[in-house]
Amino acid sequence: MAALKKPILVGIIAAVSLMGFSIGIISLAQGWDHALERSSELWYWLLPLDIGFGIQAGLFSFIRQALKERRASASASMAASGGLSAGSMLACCAHHAADILPLLGLTGVAVFLATYQVPFIIIGIFSNIVGITIMLETIQRHNLCPVVATWRWNISRVKKVTMVAGAFVTVTAFLVAA
Repeated sequence: MAALKKPILVGIIAAVSLMGFSIGIISLAQGWDHALERSSELWYWLLPLDIGFGIQAGLFSFIRQALKERRASASASMAASGGLSAGSMLACCAHHAADILPLLGLTGVAVFLATYQVPFIIIGIFSNIVGITIMLETIQRHNLCPVVATWRWNISRVKKVTMVAGAFVTVTAFLVAA
């Protein structure tokens, strides 16, 4: 259990930091009241986004810690999951650029991002889910956690289904928002 304390703490800090970053960007651009209003309007989208990001950060920390303990080098799947984590962070925060772009004279881009705010959040959520499955696949493949190693699920197959479902939901969200 002691080995899990650091990854859990990393996950909590990452989730709270993402939430704070989102509220901070909106507050800087449009004020504290607007930030609280938008957060309360979109809480059901933002909560899974923040939690998913926290889970990814915790799993990433766990994998790094487990590989260090084995004195193993990071694999290609670690690099892929780390890249996906960064990509989901960009996707989830892209809609906040709409708050700042008018100040830079890019109103058209701001309108586009504001119009498609929910689809961008959905991209972030599904990116988190795919990133989590990539990390679980890494944990399973390298037998880094006895519990995950004994799962009967083929995490690789779960990852593929998640990717297809994410693409379908994302396309649908953009079509509905249009």
